[in-house]
Amino acid sequence: MKFNNYLKLFLVALFSVLLTHTFAQEKVIEKSKKKKPAWVNATIKDYIIVTGRGKTIDEAKAQVLPEIRTEIMNSVAIYVRSSSEITIENENKNNVINTIERFKNKSTLQTADIPALKGLSLNKAEDFYWEKIMDKKTKEITVAYHVKYPFSEAEMQKIIREFEKQDKEMGDKLNSIVDNIDNIKSIDEIYTNIKELQNLADYFMDMRKEKAEMGIIRLKDMLKSIELVPIENTPGKLIYAFKIGEKYYASSKKPKYKNSECVTITSRTTKGYEQIIKYEYEDCMEDEPNQITVKYKFGNTRVEKTFYFDITSNKVQAFVRGDIILKALDKDENNVNSFKLDMTLGSKYDAPFIVDKVVLKWSKLPPVTINNVNMEFAGKGTHNLIITVNEPIDLKKTSSKNKSSMDGTIFFKSKATGETKRYNFYGQNVETDW
Repeated sequence: MKFNNYLKLFLVALFSVLLTHTFAQEKVIEKSKKKKPAWVNATIKDYIIVTGRGKTIDEAKAQVLPEIRTEIMNSVAIYVRSSSEITIENENKNNVINTIERFKNKSTLQTADIPALKGLSLNKAEDFYWEKIMDKKTKEITVAYHVKYPFSEAEMQKIIREFEKQDKEMGDKLNSIVDNIDNIKSIDEIYTNIKELQNLADYFMDMRKEKAEMGIIRLKDMLKSIELVPIENTPGKLIYAFKIGEKYYASSKKPKYKNSECVTITSRTTKGYEQIIKYEYEDCMEDEPNQITVKYKFGNTRVEKTFYFDITSNKVQAFVRGDIILKALDKDENNVNSFKLDMTLGSKYDAPFIVDKVVLKWSKLPPVTINNVNMEFAGKGTHNLIITVNEPIDLKKTSSKNKSSMDGTIFFKSKATGETKRYNFYGQNVETDW
């Protein structure tokens, strides 16, 4: 407080010198009291003396409370940066150059929301005094509204304690946000923390301001690095996630969509960091680039991704191609007791499928059913189905010398969906080695 008092005395003395020059050009034309009170422009213990200025009494009076607030905050010297300066300006009016000295007192401070400062009221002022002043040259009239406001050392200490409490809370909040950036789990939290740090950067004036600003830069860089990556992309269902570096992040933000015309979004849900979209695509064509585009906006950061899907990715269509080859593994005069079945399967789509069962039919003979085949194939094109069959068949009646064709059915299912299908073949060429 001592240093602050010396500073006040110096400023008052300097201000008095400047006012002497100014008053020579001014004239008091009206005042609230016959005699100016001694406290005006004085320094009195346990009081704050301030002056509001304006073009009218009300305008000048309205400036008083902000001046009182500033004076109180300036008295908390440890939290204030204060500088004073005098500038000399040349003012040209009607080709007459006047040299004007302007006194400026600059004070900046974290203006915390302190309860004691909220209780300031002109009703508590002990005395007031105003003057209407006319500039002799310009005839411009202004009002100086002086107030004597009681403010004790105890009240000052209370404000300091409140300020210290709030300042610590703000510092703790800053440290909590910045020190836990690597532990953030959602995009929403990144965006919220940027706003919090912007408020803190406005509040602080010391090194903590820089810490808040560096935190903002880190978080904004994270937003700029967001990727939308697929977790699962199958017709009718898309699961994707936000990814920054090697980590996935959740978000409650709802996207905007731009999809193929044949796509109808039916639901959107969130599970952890996974964003799940279900949709209908019955009208989509195989030869068109079907897609779902999701778009997000986080502050000034825009993130979007187009996910293409193949409506044939789960489709299965298998058929027999070419001759069926049968080779005897064990036979006698009348029967082939076991044989190897070799047939070529064609697949129209890339989706994997599993052959469950094969049924072979010769005219006027009982069918041969091969269960539990359980052979998997994948990819568009041809595949060899080779099975060892341990079931006796009539040697002469099944020989390709007597019957060169056969019928049958292949039972298969989609590996992705489990959907079961069957393919019937008729009059398929057969070749036997018996």
